[in-house]
Amino acid sequence: MIGIIAGVYVGLRYIFPVMIPFFIGWLMAAWMYPRVCMLERKFKIKRSIWAGVFMSGAAVLTVFLLYKIGVVCADQIAAWMEKYPAFEAYCGKLMRKCCEAVENTTGISQARTQTFLMDCAEKISDACISGMGSKMFFKVINWAKAMVLVISGAVIAVISGVLFVKDLAEIRKQLRTFRFYPKWRRVLLRLKETGAAYMKAQVIIMAVIAAICVGVLWIMKNPYYLVLGIGLGVMDALPVIGTGLVTYPAAIIFFLKGDLVMAAGFLIIELLTSVVRELMEPRLIGKKVGTYPVVIMAAVYVGLFVFGIWGFVLGPVALLLIYSIGKEWDIWD
Repeated sequence: MIGIIAGVYVGLRYIFPVMIPFFIGWLMAAWMYPRVCMLERKFKIKRSIWAGVFMSGAAVLTVFLLYKIGVVCADQIAAWMEKYPAFEAYCGKLMRKCCEAVENTTGISQARTQTFLMDCAEKISDACISGMGSKMFFKVINWAKAMVLVISGAVIAVISGVLFVKDLAEIRKQLRTFRFYPKWRRVLLRLKETGAAYMKAQVIIMAVIAAICVGVLWIMKNPYYLVLGIGLGVMDALPVIGTGLVTYPAAIIFFLKGDLVMAAGFLIIELLTSVVRELMEPRLIGKKVGTYPVVIMAAVYVGLFVFGIWGFVLGPVALLLIYSIGKEWDIWD
């Protein structure tokens, strides 16, 4: 059992990240293969050419959609940055009101409390700026490396997908000659069924919740409805964090500001997202994945500690791999 856990950890931590482009290429090739073979028979044009057309079209469409979403998000972020001075002034006004309340309640002078808070904020700001300044150069380098890796990975995925389509039948034939092929095939098929069901469920729930957030914020005429709505949808999928990390503080701030409509809107968002997740999660994850939602949540939680932010996906995958391999080699009997 320890060997299985260690092998799954090493594979997902060190081998899988390097093989992601080829893995994506293989998945796309497996999806395209029957379709391009049909087109090859019908139009007498090589399936590798059809695969290149499909892959190129998918890449162009993906880039176009990401560009459009990025433009809208960038515009909303720029609009928020323009209003930052007004937001800063409002925070100062809110702090003075809180200090007045402290003075009325405890007798500690407003000036003393405000000076203390400003000193603390200044120290925190200086510490953040100092830390960022010393590491900013290396962070920029890391971001540049990450962008190069993403772009090169996408190119490799497209090329490998085309090459896999060309020789997919021969590759499958060779794989069947290996001794442990039947066992690993059953493991991967089980992972495909349960993993695909889990990912599909999470994407559906995330999309529905993001759509709800975007819709409610749009009705509230919030100028940042798209950025904030998508962000809330992503946050809701993360264990422990959830949308409440934003909605509750926002509701309190707008309530203190006197904007009861906006405060009620954020509380409605929290209520709707909680109800939707409670209704959809058991139906989509419990029934289709074949395990309890709390087990998946625990796997995600542990995965975040072991694999970092990608533990959201790799945690449940590791759990399913460990269980499937153990079951195939009779470890759990």
